[in-house]
Amino acid sequence: MINIESAKQELIRHVKEIELENPRAPKKLEHIMRVVKISQELAVNLGLTEEQIQLAELIGLLHDIGRFEQYRVLDKNTSCIVLDTTEKFNHGEAGVEILKKDNYIRKYVTQDTYDDLILTAVYEHNRYSLTEGLSKEKELFCKIIKDADKLDLMYEAIEVYWQEAEDIQEIEEGSLSEKMLADFYGHKLADNRNRISRTDQILRFASFVFDMHFPYSFKVLEQNNYVSRMIDRFDYVRKETKEEMKKVKEVANEEIKQRKDLE
Repeated sequence: MINIESAKQELIRHVKEIELENPRAPKKLEHIMRVVKISQELAVNLGLTEEQIQLAELIGLLHDIGRFEQYRVLDKNTSCIVLDTTEKFNHGEAGVEILKKDNYIRKYVTQDTYDDLILTAVYEHNRYSLTEGLSKEKELFCKIIKDADKLDLMYEAIEVYWQEAEDIQEIEEGSLSEKMLADFYGHKLADNRNRISRTDQILRFASFVFDMHFPYSFKVLEQNNYVSRMIDRFDYVRKETKEEMKKVKEVANEEIKQRKDLE
């Protein structure tokens, strides 16, 4: 029912057709392909059927399709903070609209059996919290894509983001939002809307550990030492920021340690 390789080629064709000049587009495609793989690994680890594994992969492939429309309508120099927090464009909602328009979803899956589930997962993947009242099946696949997405974003926080000297300097010289710190120490996902600096992006990513759902996800975090590697990339100039980041690292890694073996 699902031919994931054919679906990948359709997404690549779709992105080329838009003729984006935004430099973020190729990296977003790379992110998506990694999320497909992580989604597959999560589904296998959860003991799902082959059909469910393919469904998890397809959701991974489609979860960020709305990003490319966002890149098209916003200036290519729009900051990541604006991309993530603007109320004028929600890439999860845009993804649903793209897939619904002219029944475009049929280019990715020939039957409509799982349309509602796929569209729900795309819609929910970037929401601060899941909509209440989802069926157990929808909740499961929403949690898979949320974990897969965050795991790769943690990878990107080390290997992809903030590589330029000016970006590094801005992070190292920045301070931290008291509201985001309150979220973090309350063991909650830090709310993007309360960012005051680029340094808060590191705190936001560290808080991902409080919004992941499966032991396998925490094992991946631990095996790759993502939190420590991300935080230790930078030499924070402000004493209070340096001390706070040390505590953030300790708290996040303790959460990972405790959650990786829970069933």
